[in-house]
Amino acid sequence: MASTFIADFPPSLGTAAAAGEHYMLIDSYESLNAVSTGETKLSSIGLYIPAGSLNTTHTGNYEGKDGAASAAKTGGGLGLGVTGSGREASFDLGKLATGLLERTSKSLVGTADQNGFISAQGSAPNNYMALVYRGPNTFRQHTFAFKFFPKNKGESERVEAIIEEFRRGTLPRMSNGGGYGLKDSFFKSPRHHKITFCKGGSGADFPGGRNTHLFKIGTSVITNMQINFDPQSTVGFHSDGVPVQTDLTLTFQEIELQISPDNITGQDIQGLADAVSQNQSSSQTTSEQQAAQRDANLKGLGGQNGVDPKLG
Repeated sequence: MASTFIADFPPSLGTAAAAGEHYMLIDSYESLNAVSTGETKLSSIGLYIPAGSLNTTHTGNYEGKDGAASAAKTGGGLGLGVTGSGREASFDLGKLATGLLERTSKSLVGTADQNGFISAQGSAPNNYMALVYRGPNTFRQHTFAFKFFPKNKGESERVEAIIEEFRRGTLPRMSNGGGYGLKDSFFKSPRHHKITFCKGGSGADFPGGRNTHLFKIGTSVITNMQINFDPQSTVGFHSDGVPVQTDLTLTFQEIELQISPDNITGQDIQGLADAVSQNQSSSQTTSEQQAAQRDANLKGLGGQNGVDPKLG
């Protein structure tokens, strides 16, 4: 069995991490299928966290839909006016009649306005539109842009090995495990990657490990890999032919949808709740004190000028 590929860059990353510098780990695993990941770790690469990469996005897939408002109010579908199920099912004739009348009216108005008859009178049909949730339909993406400046032959070889490892994890394999050939009928999916943001430190007071204050990234695949050997638009090489600078940009896309823990009552963080209550109480006390001071000022002003404060 092949050993796990392990590399860091810069080479001083381990020492810097022990001293408190934060970093990221990118581990790769075999892809068993679209949703399953193998257990054997194929590579583990430690890199600095690029500037501008600590951001993520959550989206909601909503759509305006005609008739959704009336359908939501009356029960929707063929179940208009139906409550309960099975032997306990019953009909609410009033609700059924109201729903059918509303739908019929809407249909007639829409038909009448096909030629612009109603719109021409300065009115527009009510389509009873509502914003409806269509379910998740996007997988999050995260992009990291690394800049490598190898200072010697050893660092150059390390950069080349890291880039090659990511290239292997991006491209598909052949079904028979060999190179490209006409006898291979299928491609096998590229590797899955797990990304972890880590905090530096050592010892009991400043332990290292995953940075729990940053967002988690789910199991991902590399959807785009860009390598640039002249990012400054100036071709430069060392005497042995190694590029002076190499930029590597990787775009990862999660294979899992983000799902809420579904705690509809809110997060139970007592310490935070106490702090908020204390702040609200303090704010209310301050407002009351300001009001009392204002009344006192008005009374003083009235006493000086012979003006009744109530008339001010």
